[in-house]
Order: sequence, then C-alpha cells, then structure tokens
Amino acid sequence: MRRWFILLFIFGVAALPFSVHAQGVIKFSTLQVQLWPEYDQPGMRVICEFKLADGTSLPADITVNIPKNGKLTAVASLSNGQLMLAGYDGPTANGNWQTIQVKVDTATTYHIVYYIPISKTGTERQYNYLWPGGDYPVNDFSIVVWPAVDTTHITTDPQLNLVTNSDGSTSWKKDIGALTANQPFTLKLNYTKTSDTLTKTGVQSSQPIGSNTLGSAMSTFGNGLPYFLGGLGLLALGGAIVYAWQLVRGGGNKPRRRNSPRGETEGDSEVYCHQCGTRAHKGDSFCRICGTKLRREA
Repeated sequence: MRRWFILLFIFGVAALPFSVHAQGVIKFSTLQVQLWPEYDQPGMRVICEFKLADGTSLPADITVNIPKNGKLTAVASLSNGQLMLAGYDGPTANGNWQTIQVKVDTATTYHIVYYIPISKTGTERQYNYLWPGGDYPVNDFSIVVWPAVDTTHITTDPQLNLVTNSDGSTSWKKDIGALTANQPFTLKLNYTKTSDTLTKTGVQSSQPIGSNTLGSAMSTFGNGLPYFLGGLGLLALGGAIVYAWQLVRGGGNKPRRRNSPRGETEGDSEVYCHQCGTRAHKGDSFCRICGTKLRREA
C-alpha cells in the first residue's frame, strides 16, 4: 500500500508542470485598437480594447506594452454597459516601452487608454502606430481611425476602409485577423487638418449658465445668502447682549453724579453714597436711593 502512495505522488509531481502550463495559456479573443487624433488633446488618443478567449482561467495578469512617450490615463473594464476602473500595476519602464500589468478577473472587455504626441507640419499630420506583438496570440485583431474635426484628407498604410456607423458617424476600419504571439502590426497614418480645433472641446452645458445654474458662483452665493444674513444677525444680537451686560456690570461700580437739586447752594459740601454713588442732599443721613447710611466727615 505504501508503494502505491509513493508511485501516485511521483506521477502527480511529474504531471504538475504540464497542468500549470496548460492553465497558463492565455489568448486574446478580440483586440481592437482605436485611434482618435486630436480628440480632446492635441496628440493622439489611443484605446486598446481586448477580451480574453473563452475558457481562460481567471483571475489572470495580462501584460501590455505602450510606447515610452505614451501617457496612460485609464485602465477600465466593461460592466453592465458602463466602464469601471480596473486594477493594474505600472506602468514600468521597459526599454522603448512601458509595461502595464492588468488584473483581469472578469470575462469582459478591458480598455487601456493613453495619449501620445503626433507630428505636425502646417496642416499636415503624421503618426505611426505600432502593436509590438506582446506575449499572447490574437484571434481577431482590428484597427479603427476616427477622423478629427476639420480633416479634409486621410491616407493610411495599410489602407483602411471607410465605414458608416450605426449612429451616422464615419470612421476608417480594417479587420486584420489573427496574429501570433510577438507578431507586430504597424499602421502609417497621414491626414490634413485645416485647423487646430479639437473634436471634443469640453462638455456642453444643457442650459445657459446663469444665476440659477447649479454649481455656478451666483447660484452658490444666492442659495447661501439667507444663512449668511442669519449668521450676521446672530452675531449682532450676541454682541448687543455682551455690550449690555458689560454696561450693567460696570454701572454699579462707577459713581454716578446727579445734578444738584434746586435750592442747594454751590458752596455746600458734596456727599455721595459709598454704596451706589448717589449724591446726597443737604442734611440726609441715609441714601435716598438704596437706604445706606451715609458716611459724613466729622
């Protein structure tokens, strides 16, 4: 019996590398590269969309290279028709490239978005795109160019096909087909653009911006004005109460002089109550205000 356990253990260890290797085979089911020249920045917006082949063991770490001078802006995955930020590591420098390791944990489409400069000479633009091949074969590779606004002429090598999309827009597209691992693909793009206007200059407001526009400075001030005035009122009331309290508190300590009653002569000796400060009349023994016995000098 013990010998059987030993034999089973040996066979299991021998088969382990083959099992791991089989599970480690990764292939792109689809890979589409979209080029958006001068879309919302003066350079080229590049979007790499990929989906792993069915049956790929997940989660998987997918390595993708972007050019050294590319500026990564987003890594996302498609979920219920919306793009959600996806986990990734990098980018890290790798010669003429930057390496990104995407955390693929769902069988869906993943997006990598980056920007890269383009060459401009007057109205002429030129850009060369290179897919370096990568570590994984691709079942279906395609590339799409979305013309920028004010574009009058486009040439590509290889030649792309002008297509009309479901929303009425036009783009240049070509299905390249299958690519083996490490098989590169290059597209040379030249186009003429009569202005420097970007295709997307910013989000347009659905209504004219005014005092009632949510988030505008006037709207913010107007909505907060009642609270501002109320706060000033409370501060003023508090100041008045403090001032009155100080007057009352100080009034009992400060001697108050009253006008001399008629009938008293200027030569009379002045006597004041030592308790409340009231001036006494001639002949008074007690204060007429507080009743305190007056202190008279002998």
